Amino acid sequence: MRIMSLDVGSRTIGIACSDALLMTAQGIETIRRTSLEKDFNRLQELIAEYEVHELVVGMPKNMNGTKGERAEKTEIR
Repeated sequence: MRIMSLDVGSRTIGIACSDALLMTAQGIETIRRTSLEKDFNRLQELIAEYEVHELVVGMPKNMNGTKGERAEKTEIR
């Protein structure tokens, strides 16, 4: 079992994945965003390749804990 984390930006998606023992994580790829379909297709490929069972998506917040502009854009509606 592995956990994959995503750092979603407007131009790139940073991806890291844990080891099988969930002890460490390593950056594995940065996806250059082109279209939602291509982004999701590449994510699906990586999820299958690394046998990922959980995804964690970073939620950028302001220093006072409120959601910032980037957090609003990161949320799925």
